[in-house]
Amino acid sequence: MTAGAAAPSEDVVARANDLARRLPKVELHVHLEGTMSADLLRGLARRHGAELDPVALDPVGAMRDSRNFAAFITAFVTRMGVLRTPDDWCTLLDSFLAAQHQRNVKYTEAFVTFHGALRGVYALHDVLSAMAEVEKHWHERGCALRLLMDTPRQLGTDVAMQLFQLAAADESGLIIGVGIGGDELLGPAEQFVEPFAYAAAAGLRCTAHAGEHGGPESVRAAVDGLGAERIGHAVAAGAHPDLLAHLRDRDITVDVCPGSNLATGAWDPRRGPHPVRRFVDAGVRIDIGSDDPGVFGTDLCTEWAELVLRDRFSPHALFELTLASLDGAFLDDAHRARLRAHCEAELEDLRGEAAALDAALHRP
Repeated sequence: MTAGAAAPSEDVVARANDLARRLPKVELHVHLEGTMSADLLRGLARRHGAELDPVALDPVGAMRDSRNFAAFITAFVTRMGVLRTPDDWCTLLDSFLAAQHQRNVKYTEAFVTFHGALRGVYALHDVLSAMAEVEKHWHERGCALRLLMDTPRQLGTDVAMQLFQLAAADESGLIIGVGIGGDELLGPAEQFVEPFAYAAAAGLRCTAHAGEHGGPESVRAAVDGLGAERIGHAVAAGAHPDLLAHLRDRDITVDVCPGSNLATGAWDPRRGPHPVRRFVDAGVRIDIGSDDPGVFGTDLCTEWAELVLRDRFSPHALFELTLASLDGAFLDDAHRARLRAHCEAELEDLRGEAAALDAALHRP
């Protein structure tokens, strides 16, 4: 909610949340491991007789100090650690896609860090083959998914190259791109030019987390140096009109994840509104992501509702934004056209609800 604005009524909040839930959506920035709920984490730990750090079971709050950042690392690494077999990965994927289906998410691109494959914990071919069957089940129900091989910057360029080589060798059809996350200060984009060039030459699409805790130069380096087609977060770009113009002119999509940014301290509302409005006003295409919902307690539908409740986008603007986000997805033209047709049909059925919400927003 903008400074000085009256809090929305319970009726407005309920209407906004209902519209956000029913809105046909794509999600392009979510980490599969980070979707694991505490209950599922406990279940997989019991399956393997593993003991859990209690820190990993509680939602991580605002990470404006080192203790909470350490809690996030513990929570994420613990979730990676219980994924040891194809069945573990399938259990997680099935749980996630069932939830996406309930949220009316038509298509998801999820980051995965298959580091266990490099350590011999599981054979990636077996994992992906099994996951492809789960995806097929949900794809047939209108909830498709593809994967992006993500590498943490702090693990270095050798690990990045190994993971990208695994991505290029995927025969399941699930992995369509690569990304880079982690600490921008420990792993500047310039160090990863060779792995990204390899991935691009192999036909993989490229994205990068940048401008989350690094400055605007980190965003520019990811675009110009790595050839990233999408930027995750890019919070640091919001205050730089020249960089926003560069993103727009290069047709770069920004993954916007305000709930995550709040949790990690990348965005502090005490210092001003989230830059999502500045992105859109500058003509930069955006998509909305939940990032690590099992860790941060974020939810994709809530993120969409907050665009109306907090950022003062009109309800009908959500229609434009969700359709525009399709153009940021790494889809082939035929799949994109089919998905757009389905989304447009559903949006027509929601125009009455959007108009009612708009009227409620402006009711004295």
